[in-house]
Amino acid sequence: MITTVAPNRAAARWKEMMEKDFDIDYVLGIDQPSPEMRTATAEKYAAYQLGQINRKLDKIIAALASTT
Repeated sequence: MITTVAPNRAAARWKEMMEKDFDIDYVLGIDQPSPEMRTATAEKYAAYQLGQINRKLDKIIAALASTT
């Protein structure tokens, strides 16, 4: 039987990681991921943060539009 608990936990961990400041979370030279993995993680983080900025700007624009 497949449950949705594991995907929900993974999604929650991913969201938590994205909401905090970017942290490389590895020890240089010991457990360092490949350059492709580091780049992919940094790109996902940047995309998430840009999405957060867009949402906040949308709220600001809506508030400004409602005042005029």
